[in-house]
Amino acid sequence: MSPVSFEGLLALFLIFGAVPVVVLVGVIMFLKNRRHKVEEHSKLISQMIEKSEGANIDFKAMAEMLQEPKNQVSTKKSLLNNLKWGCIFSFVGLALLGVALYGHCTTLPGPTAEFLLMGGFVLAIGLGFLVTFFVSKNYLKKEIEKEEKALAEKE
Repeated sequence: MSPVSFEGLLALFLIFGAVPVVVLVGVIMFLKNRRHKVEEHSKLISQMIEKSEGANIDFKAMAEMLQEPKNQVSTKKSLLNNLKWGCIFSFVGLALLGVALYGHCTTLPGPTAEFLLMGGFVLAIGLGFLVTFFVSKNYLKKEIEKEEKALAEKE
């Protein structure tokens, strides 16, 4: 039987300990936030009912009023987000490929094949984001111009 290494114990701890704890904390925080919103909405509805003194209440209008405003991301911001992530992933992929090339040229013992695979994978993701940006930019040119005109008219 081989001795247990520190890296093995760390991997087991991360897989069976830290990852489930992070997911559980995230779910609990989401549920607490949702519960708080429901309590605030119920207080608001009860206050509206008390003030109206039994008059006809338009519950559909009240529900629309209580709806959270949807964060509508403009087309331009969405495209810039694709550009941002494309640049980040591409540069990280190129850096990993550079590390693999350096390890191969210096013949240092190390995981050059892993760096090569990960670098190629991350670079492909980045290039995918960049291609999406350029294709979408040309395809959605009219929508972007329309949004810019509407924004200029608001100001």
